[in-house]
Amino acid sequence: MQTEYLSVIIMFSIPDTKRSKGFAATVLLVAVAVLFMVSAGCTTTSQPITPTAAPTEVPVITPAPTADAGYAVTQPIVVKADDSLITTKTTIDAVESGNSGLVVTVTYDKKNSMGATGDGLFTLAYIFAYNYNDVPKDFNPQTREDLFNAGVPYKSVRSTIYPNNVVYATCELPVDSVPTTHSLSIGKPYNYGVIVYNVNNLD
Repeated sequence: MQTEYLSVIIMFSIPDTKRSKGFAATVLLVAVAVLFMVSAGCTTTSQPITPTAAPTEVPVITPAPTADAGYAVTQPIVVKADDSLITTKTTIDAVESGNSGLVVTVTYDKKNSMGATGDGLFTLAYIFAYNYNDVPKDFNPQTREDLFNAGVPYKSVRSTIYPNNVVYATCELPVDSVPTTHSLSIGKPYNYGVIVYNVNNLD
């Protein structure tokens, strides 16, 4: 680029013998100015190109199985089958174990602000779990007979609950199920629950 411009400048700088010396001097000054501008314009500094960062991969979150809206009950079930259990706070939760089991825990909370003591309460809990597609859509067990008739996995667990104490009843289903032929797939939508009896009031 500089060589081409220089050739042009030299051509403009050659004075015509028929023109005055003043005109030739003016042309020479213009040529020098153009040469300076061309030199400045042709000088560039290369800048490194910043590579474009690869897009961040967004992890895909797979939602947990949920029940069809048509089912009567879609929350864990807690049934106190005896009035003597009303004052005992009873909750239930479950944790999946491996690829095939469900560890279900029932918590009896008998704590009181007075720190009272007394006789223990003898309970028999029927802890159960089931897949929604194995039961009718209106399935809502309220007695142990409902569990027996439905053929869902369950385990009976005895506990003694003393005042001002917290007691846990735990089992793994369907491993601890009676009978063991009952099945449960945690890969499909499921629910779980407990039906609690006072042993002293059972027939």
